[in-house]
Amino acid sequence: MKHKLALISIFLIAQFTSLNSFAKTNTVDKVLEQMISSYGGVEAVEKLNTPYQQIWHLDAVAKNAQGNDLRSIDLPEKLQVELSYPNSSETRILFGDQGLKIYNDTKQVRAEGPGLDAMRLQRMRLYNPLMLQERAADITLSEKDGRYCLTLTENGLVTDYHVNKKTHLIEVVIGTLSMGGMTMQFRTEYHDFKMEAGVIMAHREVKYAGSVNTAELTLLATQFTDEVEELTQLDAIATPKQAYN
Repeated sequence: MKHKLALISIFLIAQFTSLNSFAKTNTVDKVLEQMISSYGGVEAVEKLNTPYQQIWHLDAVAKNAQGNDLRSIDLPEKLQVELSYPNSSETRILFGDQGLKIYNDTKQVRAEGPGLDAMRLQRMRLYNPLMLQERAADITLSEKDGRYCLTLTENGLVTDYHVNKKTHLIEVVIGTLSMGGMTMQFRTEYHDFKMEAGVIMAHREVKYAGSVNTAELTLLATQFTDEVEELTQLDAIATPKQAYN
């Protein structure tokens, strides 16, 4: 018995020492500074805080369909995603805490509840290291699966950014959505990192809802603009009282 207690004590001391060492050598601010440098430096990463568009080839695995994903991004408030398939389309528009979905360019439905939260998590996935640095007070740092894990809690939503310890690039983002007492995790894996206009970007995404592989995407082009014209539809949801059927 004494031998077992001694072994347990040694194990606990080792665990505490390891955690204490991790806390001393790594902080949220230090990891974020390393990330900013790895993505190209402050000047380059600041481009992601200006309006830009991306067009992705979309392989919707769960739907067995292929199409395009056009993203118009103006963080931290605005995000518009246009999913186009041969026989259908869906546009998701987020402006602050107001959301709208447009099906086949005709039917408009206001996003509410878990559907709206899912859109907000999608916007949080796009936060770059500078935006995370601005939210450092709401971020905790841990280790998961051999990576740094930055956990951001914002307006009741939780997103984990899994960062490679060597490259300091975000390799996985997991957003957790609560629905009726249950939780669902939306996981995006990032691959094929390349330079775009001086800033490092992932050129391939693999998405999961829970354990289901929903989509795989390949980046075709990125364009930085003074103003993302496609976001003009966001004016339609600027008034919270306006409703859609």
